[in-house]
Amino acid sequence: MLINRDFIFPVYIYENVLEVVKDICNKSNFELFGYLVGNVSEWNGKKYVIITDQLYNENAVDSQQYFTSQINGTAGNFNTVLKGIREIRGDDDLCILGWWHSHPDFGCFLSTTDVHTQRFFFPESYQVALIVDPIRKEYSFFTLDDSSKEGYKEISHAIISPKID
Repeated sequence: MLINRDFIFPVYIYENVLEVVKDICNKSNFELFGYLVGNVSEWNGKKYVIITDQLYNENAVDSQQYFTSQINGTAGNFNTVLKGIREIRGDDDLCILGWWHSHPDFGCFLSTTDVHTQRFFFPESYQVALIVDPIRKEYSFFTLDDSSKEGYKEISHAIISPKID
């Protein structure tokens, strides 16, 4: 693929973070949920995000009734963890960039509920949704798009490999 030198992907994600999310999703036949953490940056007037970590509540309870995970705890627990990550990394600019969610054997798209979740909890233009289908071995990033019939669009991304020392 030939890319213009001024091109910037809307999303960059560290390879190890993506692998952790996919591994978590592979462990359950139910929908799971977590947060995407990192930084918002700007280059040539275009905003993009760099996802450096993810947060997942291991105490999530599989729901037989709704085929989704019910999260035990409160958002405050995640804020405490995020604060700890900021302190460890010495980066006060780390923020919640969006969320990840699994769709076991449903494919990668945003459901009506997912679009509502994105609008309510992650409405900023830089905030994204990562959908993982562990059965089909697929994943995609999405953002809100009021000009589309569905209310969202798939966006491109790049994977950042770890530095080799």
